[in-house]
Amino acid sequence: MGTQYSLFFIQRFKGKVLFNVPMSDHTSFGIGGSADVMAFPQDDGDLKELLNFAESKRFKYYVLGGGSNVLVRDGGFRGIVMNMADGFGEITWIDDTRAVVGVGVKLSRLLNECLKRGLGGVEFVAGIPGTVGGAVIMNAGAYGFEMKNTVEGVEFVGRKGKRGFMPSAEIGFEYRKSDMPKGTVAVRVHMSFTKKDPEEMRELIESYRHRRKATSMVGYPNAGSIFMNPEGRIAGRLIDEAGLKGLRCGDAVVSEVHANYIINTGKATAHDVLSLMATIRDRVYRSKGVLLEPEIKIIGEV
Repeated sequence: MGTQYSLFFIQRFKGKVLFNVPMSDHTSFGIGGSADVMAFPQDDGDLKELLNFAESKRFKYYVLGGGSNVLVRDGGFRGIVMNMADGFGEITWIDDTRAVVGVGVKLSRLLNECLKRGLGGVEFVAGIPGTVGGAVIMNAGAYGFEMKNTVEGVEFVGRKGKRGFMPSAEIGFEYRKSDMPKGTVAVRVHMSFTKKDPEEMRELIESYRHRRKATSMVGYPNAGSIFMNPEGRIAGRLIDEAGLKGLRCGDAVVSEVHANYIINTGKATAHDVLSLMATIRDRVYRSKGVLLEPEIKIIGEV
């Protein structure tokens, strides 16, 4: 399919464009077939061109952040992967407590900026990989806090390059998801923080990092939590109580450290992971009466 894209990108696109890209190189799982095209938009204009082109040609597209919460099937992705990690990396401070943050900004960088300024609200992201955009779209959270608590609104580019702004109250944040309008791509997040003592922040950040290290340092490529926590329950505990730690399908294994992590111990395929997920759901449902729902995004062709 590469030839169908080449002329367009050479003429109009400022960012980098790659063809037949192994998605295993762009996900924390290290798994996935090739995408036909991976484009790295640098600004709103690039994104407008991408969306217009994809719509006019009826090509599928997927918006990728840090690739830390996605499983790409072994058949790859037939269409355009819009990788937001190279562009949209600016942080613009509006005043002492408010900023406009590009979706490509890494969570670690945002946390460091807030720490330097003595601004609390995102300490819980300590040790979480990925970008601000991905964290907001999935409403990432931990230790009783969620991204939605700091979001005032989101700037987006939509169909035909239309730009817009959606306030937080209209985004429809829920547990591990949001409800941005179909066909729109978030580009910047308006965020509000609270003044806080930097030393107190450091202690809290360190405690979060220690807790995450104790439960999440599984030693192999992974995509973080595989399943969402059912209401009032903890997915990892349900999986552990079902006796599934160490369960294997090919090179995909339920972590002995954190039961809600599936690790890639070598050359795991998406088929291995999906088969293991199906077994976990079945065993947990039969033993606990709870049907687990995936937290990771699953895309691509079988």
